[in-house]
Amino acid sequence: MQKTVFNNVIHNHRYFLCFLALAIVYFFNMLIDVMDVDAAQYAAITSEMVRKASYLEVFHRGTDYLDKPPLLFWLSAVSFHLFGISNFTYKLPSVLCLILGIYSTYRFGLQWYDKRRAIIAALILGSTMGYFLMTNDVRADGMLTGFLMFSVWQLSLFLQKGKFANLLAGSIGVAAAMMTKGPLGLVIVGFALGSDLLLKRDWKNIFNKQWVFFLLIIAVCLLPMCYGLYQQFDLHPEKITYGLKGPSGIKFFFWTQSFGRITGDIYWKDDSTFLFFFHTILWVFLPWILFLVPALFVRIKKLWELKFKVPQTMEFMTFFGFLLSFLALSTSRYKLPHYIFPLFPFIAIITADYICHLTSMAVKRYYDYLKNAQYVVLLLLFSLISLIFIYFFPPQSYWLPIVIALLFVLVIILIKNLTDKSDKIIIPTVLASVAVGLVMGLNFYPSILQYQSDSVLGKEIYKNQVPNDRLKYYREHSNSLDFYAHRNVFNVDSTIMNDYKRGMLVHTDQKGKDYIIKEQKMDYKVIRIYEDFPVTRLNINFLKKTTRQSQVQRTYLLEKI
Repeated sequence: MQKTVFNNVIHNHRYFLCFLALAIVYFFNMLIDVMDVDAAQYAAITSEMVRKASYLEVFHRGTDYLDKPPLLFWLSAVSFHLFGISNFTYKLPSVLCLILGIYSTYRFGLQWYDKRRAIIAALILGSTMGYFLMTNDVRADGMLTGFLMFSVWQLSLFLQKGKFANLLAGSIGVAAAMMTKGPLGLVIVGFALGSDLLLKRDWKNIFNKQWVFFLLIIAVCLLPMCYGLYQQFDLHPEKITYGLKGPSGIKFFFWTQSFGRITGDIYWKDDSTFLFFFHTILWVFLPWILFLVPALFVRIKKLWELKFKVPQTMEFMTFFGFLLSFLALSTSRYKLPHYIFPLFPFIAIITADYICHLTSMAVKRYYDYLKNAQYVVLLLLFSLISLIFIYFFPPQSYWLPIVIALLFVLVIILIKNLTDKSDKIIIPTVLASVAVGLVMGLNFYPSILQYQSDSVLGKEIYKNQVPNDRLKYYREHSNSLDFYAHRNVFNVDSTIMNDYKRGMLVHTDQKGKDYIIKEQKMDYKVIRIYEDFPVTRLNINFLKKTTRQSQVQRTYLLEKI
């Protein structure tokens, strides 16, 4: 009797327990050191913003900063003021925005589908590898994800019910998205809502006069940021920033930073092709990619059957919000995997709808085929964990392998005993994803970050309370050094290096050490050697413990004697 009651309680709270497991992964990810280059740069900029109390004008290492809009810095600065400067407090606002994205996905699912699909969509979103990365390597995309989905949810409610409160909330969400990553926030929302309205021939809402208020609210919200950009750049045409003479901060925000990557108005460019995101999504949307591909084809087939005329009871916001944005981003001359992460709420909803559709199909073999293929994916995920433990980074204690082994056993038990067709796919997949997330957050990333020598040094400098004027660098610098040392560490003047007082510390690489001590024979000695590797550019030889030392470089802390 007691066993039956216990089983019923577990069954009734199964989704809550899945969300709780995901929250544990997020928590541990928030404790991991920030990684060079981008995340550490944003954390260092925020720390500098707090020290200088300069919020409308943004600086990086004392020079004008003109790249990302300031909302990430503002919110993280608030977190620093409230709770102190740390990994956790830097990541906290972004993770809260990611949770907002999960909640908004759930509420949007409730609005257009049903509770089951809404819950599954939220679970899919929260358990993707991309979401785990955004809670660890925090850049602007986490905030953009949450604000975008919140905006789409609120504005879809406005279109459905006509309440001004929803228009106000949606407008603020769009403004927040724009202050996170530029006009892209407005464009993606426009793709999602505009395509849906056109397919429904909803001319009344398309030409709704209240869209004027939508634009006015956004404009008012953007005023502080625009004022800061104008003060810092537009009023100073004599400035040279990033090689640009007299750049307009306003133009850079509204055009160059986003659309300039497509038109070529900005110098950022790499060798990625149009297909870059097509193969990127295969791993960043793990472990759900097997269901996403047929889900998209089902949506296309449905649209064709409807002859591109959608009834009011259906939504195609998620489909076109993803498709048009994905294609637009693919035309960019500069691409990184995390650029498509903010589109994940859209495809999470599409995938959840397809999984529920799949489990209700009369033809059982399609369900069995995809279900069994998904189980192979889960087996591969656990095999990856074994690979990490055996060949890459052996666990430092027994408890983590025990937890992973218990999760593996639990997944097997659930696969055999769950009777609900959707649950047989959803719950084992979420738990397998949690297992990977725990290993990455508690074993993999902490292990590789031991080789980010600048953050290791920065923590030592701060812990030992080394005075600001006693530390400089020569040839070797990163943003993580600034962040963890709680200061801007500047380059040493090599012409007067030997004139510094005794006790001056200089951080440098191998060539710098040889130049100072061997070539110039200056009065410095090595007091600490660090192992260093660019941890965001991993390769198999670094990951393998047998060949790692061949990839690791050395950096040095020198002291004037």
